[in-house]
Amino acid sequence: MRTNLVLCIIVALALILCPIAAVGSGAEDNAAESAAVFDSGNEYISVMSPSTGDISRVDMREYITGCVAAEMPALYHSEALKAQAVASYTYAKRTLEQNKNGKNSLYGGADITDSPDTHQGYIDEKKRKEKWGSEFEEYESKIRAAVDAVFGLYMEYEGETALAAYHSISAGSTQSALNMWGEDYPYLASVESRGDILSPDYISEVVFSEKEFRKLAKQCGVKLSGDAEEWIGEIKTNGDGYACTVELGGSEITAAEFREAFSLRSPCFDISYSGGEFTVMCKGHGHGVGMSQYGADYMARQGSTWRQILQHYYTGVEFVKEYTDSER
Repeated sequence: MRTNLVLCIIVALALILCPIAAVGSGAEDNAAESAAVFDSGNEYISVMSPSTGDISRVDMREYITGCVAAEMPALYHSEALKAQAVASYTYAKRTLEQNKNGKNSLYGGADITDSPDTHQGYIDEKKRKEKWGSEFEEYESKIRAAVDAVFGLYMEYEGETALAAYHSISAGSTQSALNMWGEDYPYLASVESRGDILSPDYISEVVFSEKEFRKLAKQCGVKLSGDAEEWIGEIKTNGDGYACTVELGGSEITAAEFREAFSLRSPCFDISYSGGEFTVMCKGHGHGVGMSQYGADYMARQGSTWRQILQHYYTGVEFVKEYTDSER
């Protein structure tokens, strides 16, 4: 009897403890599975704001959403927004790869900045709400859908993550990286971008008095004197139609130097003088290399997909899938 009683107690304890052990084991398995899904689908990037010096650790999907919101108008076609999302992810991925060589030490240890002058723009959800106001829900939903459709896809050229340069509006055609920066990236070649000439911001003009012009020329290391009509000489252009050098007061300077000193919207410009004033007329907006964002929207509205848009502006690139946990 005593033996039977002991056996009953052991069985009873087993019935109580085994389910607990089974639940515990299952919880651990589920946690491991969740972690695996999380790790395979999520990536983080640290972003520094140069204006404040603050650094934020941002989920990559959220980061790309904030990039698209900062860099491209939400009113643009969804296919253009998808193209921007792939370009922004490609740019971030290449930057992360370069940071392995210690380059992020320049940004307080952050991976990237939110400045389009240095890297690419990014605004968080709070700033997106401030930017869009009552239209936040509509625009946020539209951009998130575009990002989700292509998230994890990036551009590659001959086994290397591409430099996904982009700009607002070209001068009617983009310019090659070789002409702009003196470094050849075969996929960043000059291509036609016909839709850009239809942009209401295609042409911009800036007027400077002689005093203002002389002061800004000093930033280029040029001291102007004498007849103002003779201050400007030949403006040499490259094969893509963008300025490469400017003759200023008898000295030849780069178009990049001139553009920076005079805060011009584009390196495609012409200068005229009349009545004591200099007028600088620019075509396009931005450096002109890679994807034209206005041109991407134009192509999308003509029926092009995001793939066709990117294949047009980045010659010969291939698309690689970073993640495989969802349909692309």
